[in-house]
Amino acid sequence: MIAAILGRRNEWWVTGKSSVDAVYKLARNELDTVIKGLSARRIQIIIGPRRVGKSTLIQQAIGHLLKSGTAPKRVLFFSCDDPTLFGGNTSIGDVIEGYLNDVLHEAVSELNDKIYVFIDEIHMFTGWQLWLKNYYEPHYNIKFVVSGSSASHLFDGAKESLMGRTDTMRLMPLDLMQFCRFWSVYRSDEKVADFLEAIPDGSLYVDPAAYYDALKQQAWRWDGFKPYVNAVLQAFLLIGGYPEYFMDDNTTLWQKRIVDDIIGQGLYRDIVSIYKIKAADKLEKLLFFVADNNGQDFNMKTIADTIGCDNETVSAYLTYLSQAYLTVVLSNYAPNAGKTLRKNKTLYVLDNGIANAMLRLPEITDTQAGHIVESICARNALAACEDNLWTLHYWREKGVEVDLVIDKKIEVLPVEVKYRSNVRHTSLVEFKQTFFNAKIPLSVVITKDRLDREQDVLYIPFWLAR
Repeated sequence: MIAAILGRRNEWWVTGKSSVDAVYKLARNELDTVIKGLSARRIQIIIGPRRVGKSTLIQQAIGHLLKSGTAPKRVLFFSCDDPTLFGGNTSIGDVIEGYLNDVLHEAVSELNDKIYVFIDEIHMFTGWQLWLKNYYEPHYNIKFVVSGSSASHLFDGAKESLMGRTDTMRLMPLDLMQFCRFWSVYRSDEKVADFLEAIPDGSLYVDPAAYYDALKQQAWRWDGFKPYVNAVLQAFLLIGGYPEYFMDDNTTLWQKRIVDDIIGQGLYRDIVSIYKIKAADKLEKLLFFVADNNGQDFNMKTIADTIGCDNETVSAYLTYLSQAYLTVVLSNYAPNAGKTLRKNKTLYVLDNGIANAMLRLPEITDTQAGHIVESICARNALAACEDNLWTLHYWREKGVEVDLVIDKKIEVLPVEVKYRSNVRHTSLVEFKQTFFNAKIPLSVVITKDRLDREQDVLYIPFWLAR
């Protein structure tokens, strides 16, 4: 029974190739990381929100193995949200043993040639980490690559039992540069492709001085690219970073589909069912509240009164939404941790396209563009923080605000988002005066077009930032 179901999910056992290459014109940059990890023994974990491309990335990695000469039947794929496999009491071990016995006809302890086991949405199976450890510890000739949509059920569950045995990669919605790459291929836009070749490596949030210097060295080129990039930027501000959009260039249908999937899958399957939430309507109201107030700060009581529950429930639900990669929750920056906890929170929907789709926005106004750019910058800064074990905050005191504060432990990087042509005032001076004991070598202002430096303040256009 298990072997028959797996046979339908693993068509390469018959055809010798994965069909995904015929569907997608290109792969995300992260595929290189997955491919490099296939030769290592550690369990690879791919984590990120639903519909961001985790399953596609897995299928493309399988395609690479097949094209590289791996025997088709030595590659196994299954998903833990497949009801035909896990509708009863079937375990991950049952699936793997069924595959070994009825497909390979080999005992796990006698595997001379490596097998590759790809498991999608593994967070849906309680106790998954114990099953993987059961196959990992005896040094069986198995390489595991798994994916999931819930940070808590991957990291919390693996902290002890799989400590030192995993490599984790976060797969987030496309940033502007990645969106440009997809655009250049699917729209056959050579000008945008040339623009990407000119953009420097590195990250504004990791090393702002080096990134600014690299942009400035090519300042003469940017005006020529601007009209072409602007067309991509306008689409990106509305659509967001879900690559599936390029498969169906119909904004209205795409917005409806992504909301149905995110609410139906991301909320009810990744949060409501896992955490056994009884008031699912409150959770849904909370997500819509965040979308409608993207980038604003609130105290828990205000949110609780709005959606009709208590403060503790709001706090827990915000944690669940963040762990499912649906929202970003920032605390007010303060060296005193207790003061940080007591302050309001700034809330964002992780992907601007989802927020726009939830609000059914058919187009973006100039005012909305400023808020959207701020939310995208928050997501990009958060990704840099997670990769480097930093923390991300905002800061607001007596009506003075800095949108993003990156605490790098040994220094602090304040970032203001001023998506307009003329930037006359920032709150950076007040921030530095308030935290005069902190090491703040540079500050950044994200602008609409200005590329400039004034002493220790860097002005970087959003469309040139990564």
